[in-house]
Amino acid sequence: MENSELVTKALRYISSQTGNSELTIKEIAEHAGFSTDYFNRIFFAHTGFNVMEYLRFCRMKNAAIQLRNTGDNVLDIALMNGYESHESFTRAFKKQYGISPVEYRKKYIKSQPRYGEYHNDTVCKRLTHEFGVLKPADRDDVIDRLLEKDAVKYGYTAASLIVNGGPVLYAGDDFRNGCVWVTEWSDGFECFIICDSYEKAAEYLKLFEDDRFRIVFLTLDNDETIVGVFAKYGIEVTSIDRTYENVYTGGPFEAKAPQGIYMRELKYGDADLLTRFNAKRNKKLHMINGLINVMHQRDVLGIEDCMEFCFGMFRDNEMIGLSIASLHAICTRIYDK
Repeated sequence: MENSELVTKALRYISSQTGNSELTIKEIAEHAGFSTDYFNRIFFAHTGFNVMEYLRFCRMKNAAIQLRNTGDNVLDIALMNGYESHESFTRAFKKQYGISPVEYRKKYIKSQPRYGEYHNDTVCKRLTHEFGVLKPADRDDVIDRLLEKDAVKYGYTAASLIVNGGPVLYAGDDFRNGCVWVTEWSDGFECFIICDSYEKAAEYLKLFEDDRFRIVFLTLDNDETIVGVFAKYGIEVTSIDRTYENVYTGGPFEAKAPQGIYMRELKYGDADLLTRFNAKRNKKLHMINGLINVMHQRDVLGIEDCMEFCFGMFRDNEMIGLSIASLHAICTRIYDK
């Protein structure tokens, strides 16, 4: 596991240094705590990329996002991603995406980027390398299976799989007996255990037992049942942070807000308001920057298919809560301070 953690450190360092045109393998290895003698070999075994190949890959991903989300000219984007000329950048971009930066912008400027398009690119290789019992399932097959089995229970998960990407992994002969969808955020991995068997769920809990993994188990059982059943399989559940995934099932309804509280949709001009709201929270919301980006696409760039909307809840002109409505997942989440 030590090498796995060092490789993760290297990956994050590379992602933060894409604008550094002088970045070397030696510098990356030393930052991550590796000897340079065998760093490239270890990195490839864990990720499927050579070190400098992954650096170019990250630069192109950043450039693709900037082409879709900003009005910056191609040369400025090239310089921001470690390239010193328009020509060298265009060659590298076309090698990765098959079209030039200008053609890419024209093709995608009116569509909202999905998290899975630019993230989770090494997760499958890293985890199957570290945990030899795991195999990747075909994500489309998993989505079809979830919707056929119980569209109400698994509808949000299926939609999130489409948007966020990430591998679906399983141990055993068939993913239908239980699988784990894994996606990577800045603070580690989030593992959604998708199965009806506590015994199988316990198997995955034991596998992903260290602090890098946040486990999400989809169930309608109460906390007492969850703790008691897992205890039978030798797992002590010390805390449960329960989140409810809501599914829209009926017509509109009327609800009156408490006196003095009102709600309004937030626009790109409210970006500072969102940032201040997040700064006051004990537990920061990792999606704030993404929401601001969505607002920029819709309100500034005029992209029409942005499917997330934000509403602020106010008391005496102070924002006390945030509601995020995701049309693609047909759900709403509400956060307060």
